[in-house]
Amino acid sequence: MEKDEIVDTLNDLIRIVEDSHEGYRQAAESAQEEDLKALFNDLAAQRGAIVREIQRLVAEQGGAPDMGGTMLGGAHRFFLELKSAVLGHDRAAVITEVERGETECLRRYEDAMAKELPLPVTAVIAQHLDRIRVDRDRMAALRNVVA
Repeated sequence: MEKDEIVDTLNDLIRIVEDSHEGYRQAAESAQEEDLKALFNDLAAQRGAIVREIQRLVAEQGGAPDMGGTMLGGAHRFFLELKSAVLGHDRAAVITEVERGETECLRRYEDAMAKELPLPVTAVIAQHLDRIRVDRDRMAALRNVVA
């Protein structure tokens, strides 16, 4: 795989994870329930760390890492709907939206894993994928408790 394609793949992950980071940060600020506020703060911190790690990988490949999210398309809609659910104090809707957003992150990571990335990059991406999968499963379990 060409270095430019590796960088493009990683920058795509930076964008979706930065969207996630910002969305969770805003949701934490808006949340009324302390457990959701803590959950969103935790997810925001995790996503921030993931963004920095992917930016480091891009730099190691000789590329210019993206510094922000897309705030376009599906990620933007997800976070607008998440914020609306938080502001509406609908716990079930919030959890459903978070789970949906995590599913989109998983899809992007799985797409990246299907490419022939260098082994050190694949190892890091696989760790992130596992973390996001755990978070998505956590949301599914919470949704089942609320439902």
